[in-house]
Amino acid sequence: MKDFQRIKSITQISLSVVNTAAIIFVLLYLFVPRAEAKKLIDFDDVKFGKYVLFIGTNDKDTYDQIIPTDEAINIVNEICSRYTGGWTSSMARGGWLDETNTLTQETTLVYHFIYTDEDAIISIMDEVLAALNQNSILIERQDVSSAFYNGKK
Repeated sequence: MKDFQRIKSITQISLSVVNTAAIIFVLLYLFVPRAEAKKLIDFDDVKFGKYVLFIGTNDKDTYDQIIPTDEAINIVNEICSRYTGGWTSSMARGGWLDETNTLTQETTLVYHFIYTDEDAIISIMDEVLAALNQNSILIERQDVSSAFYNGKK
């Protein structure tokens, strides 16, 4: 019986020590100021999102490319410059099965926009649809953080 009492006392003391240590740890964690982690890059908050436009170059009526690629790029660039301060573009090859299950392929102009609002993107797409005689433009929107990196300071 004495051994049982002794074990019970040791267990109670051990649990009290562990509980006290846990309480002290939680209080220190909550109330002691910690050094802020140094930001390496100052990312902007998500405000406008990132938009990617996939613009086909085949005419919607003939399914053939009527406007040469370089000219289509110039047209889209001119339209973009009226609504936004910058973009990144590239060319790709796209393909899809049309409504008659026919494989259609074309040169696709891919335009990336950050720091551009949705109204500007809609204006760009409306003008490009008419200028390149397109049925539609595939648009992708992503919420991203971005920053301009100017080197270590």
